[in-house]
Amino acid sequence: MYPFAILSLIFLSANLTLAVMHRVPADFTTIQSAILAATHGDTVLVAEGTYVENIDFRARNIVVASEFLLDGAIEHVPLTIIDGSQPEHADTGSVVRIIGGEDSTAALIGFTITGGTGTKFRDQSDNLFYVEGGGILIENSDPLIAYNYIRNNAATRRPQGAQSAGGGALRYGYCAPRIYNNVVVENEGRYGGGIVSFFADGDLRNNVIANNDGGQDYGGGGLWIGGAGHSTTLRNNTIVGNTSTLTGGGIRLYAGVLNAEGNIVWGNQSAAGFDQVGGVNTNLHFDYGCVSQDLTGVGNINAYPDFLEQNLRLAPTSPCIDAGNPDAAGNDPDETRNDLGCYGGPGATWFFPFSIPRIVLPDAVYQFIGDPRNATAAISNYGTATLVLDSLRFVDGSWFNILFFPEFVLPPVSGTDLIIASENGGGVTLYDTLLVYHNDPSVPNPWPLPIRDEGTPIHGEAPLPLDFALHPAFPNPFNPLTTISFDLPTDQFVSLTVSDLQGRKVADLLSERLAAGTHQFTWNAAGMASGTYFATLRAGKWSEHTKLVLLK
Repeated sequence: MYPFAILSLIFLSANLTLAVMHRVPADFTTIQSAILAATHGDTVLVAEGTYVENIDFRARNIVVASEFLLDGAIEHVPLTIIDGSQPEHADTGSVVRIIGGEDSTAALIGFTITGGTGTKFRDQSDNLFYVEGGGILIENSDPLIAYNYIRNNAATRRPQGAQSAGGGALRYGYCAPRIYNNVVVENEGRYGGGIVSFFADGDLRNNVIANNDGGQDYGGGGLWIGGAGHSTTLRNNTIVGNTSTLTGGGIRLYAGVLNAEGNIVWGNQSAAGFDQVGGVNTNLHFDYGCVSQDLTGVGNINAYPDFLEQNLRLAPTSPCIDAGNPDAAGNDPDETRNDLGCYGGPGATWFFPFSIPRIVLPDAVYQFIGDPRNATAAISNYGTATLVLDSLRFVDGSWFNILFFPEFVLPPVSGTDLIIASENGGGVTLYDTLLVYHNDPSVPNPWPLPIRDEGTPIHGEAPLPLDFALHPAFPNPFNPLTTISFDLPTDQFVSLTVSDLQGRKVADLLSERLAAGTHQFTWNAAGMASGTYFATLRAGKWSEHTKLVLLK
């Protein structure tokens, strides 16, 4: 239960008795029909249930809320679902649109927002088309977005004429919304996998922004900020486990000013540098934060936040406890000094259960070195709950042994080593698959980890292969990764292709000249249907194929 004092922070309790209440489904069968019947100042109150629709505020300054608004029971949020996966038009796939100039009295409170695919529209600054706002699209409007669970939305489509797509969970532009106490997880965008702020002055407080992905075009796995002449306020948020292809795994400040205080930014990843925060340093004001990156500013720390097992709560020993701005105006609800992250500051509260672990393993383990021959594999957890490794088992079990494996990996932590020993004396190649049993519900369990000791002698160079050979793929069956290895006795131009049962080529994996030796290639078949495939290797006049079985 939330105390009603928290609701008063979002200005609503004093106005509820004055509002006309439109109840769904008691008075209206859909949320949109209730919105169309409402006028400025009204409230659309939605009972628990799943509503498969895409809604638009249609320029009405109204409150659309779950029954959380009445009693403050957080249990209403995951049980009151707006599912936008079946839009009437593909190009208007945002679950919620607030794009009609709504003012600061408009509000969206207490829902699960899911299944959105974004809206294609022409941006007013560059006159180009984008697909944005997978979950929520805000344009020229200043609403309150509070206490929502925004998950599994995507802004990745690029229909004809669209430059890019972003804001997997939420995109707001040319406005000044308040984004308070939301859980933004598992969304995807080609920039701003979680949230995009564009030419706007947003105020984001006490949010969880976690496990959002993307950033292929302009970066920003969790949060992307752009727009010269505008500023974003970021207070007491927890931003963890987001990934970006380009810079800024957690936050990308593309343009504008970021004023950040009291935030935890940890365990995010970028393939192009600046895993946590990337952007224009002169416009980045980051104080009293916990960031696994060296930033200039006042009161910042770089130490593991010490999360508890669920919901990214802080352990009593966390360095983030009482580490925020000492000004009493920022104190926690219990009047103690500000705690860093989403559970700190005057607006802090508890969230409904949202956590899952997120296991990340290498594609394969094959670098066995030393005497005895050992190899290490980094096991990562980019989730929001502790990753538990229940057990590990080799499929064959004849050649490899586990010397050490972590029974659990805290969120979000990477690089905890699994150590494997090989009984290979050198000179031969050994294969096996390690089955890793875990508690991540989003991926196969067990997860197959290919193991290969290439047999390089401990002293001296490995001998060159005596003949051509295409080895069995491992693992096989697989989902979605399998490794194909082969031997070349001489330098050769090599092609490696994959075909289906009808002989139709479905993938070109390799086409280049390679040196003599043993080579391997990992095929990611994530976009392919389950079934039987054939990998064909051609080297000069020699060719061979091997069967692959994809099981999803």
